[in-house]
Amino acid sequence: MSNLTAGLAAFEAKNYHHAFKLLKPIAERGDAEAQCVVANIYHLGLGLERNVLEAVNWYKKSAAQGYGVASNNLGTILTIGEPGLSVDRIEAERWYQKARKQDFYTVSNNRVVEPPITLREDALVFTLIFI
Repeated sequence: MSNLTAGLAAFEAKNYHHAFKLLKPIAERGDAEAQCVVANIYHLGLGLERNVLEAVNWYKKSAAQGYGVASNNLGTILTIGEPGLSVDRIEAERWYQKARKQDFYTVSNNRVVEPPITLREDALVFTLIFI
């Protein structure tokens, strides 16, 4: 079993400290999926101190490689705001559009749900995906 597979399995089993230990070096070498999972761990403070700014850095690295989940999560962070990050709906919309171009979508109640095409204050819809 590769370290990537073992790290993803540890994350799925909620052994976040072990997952981080395995995935961080892989993320540092440029693996987009590992980068997104490391971002999730930082974002939620799973097994380590929560650090949203570090999460954003990892999400951006992953998104730059075409990983749509990371782009979507960046859009959501900017839509709702986080400590140290202001709400920026224009930038959020850019990330959602990027996620869409990266073929990101989720399935809810057996139907495809895409990131919002435009953000409106009266109809704010977003999806934060944790791998």
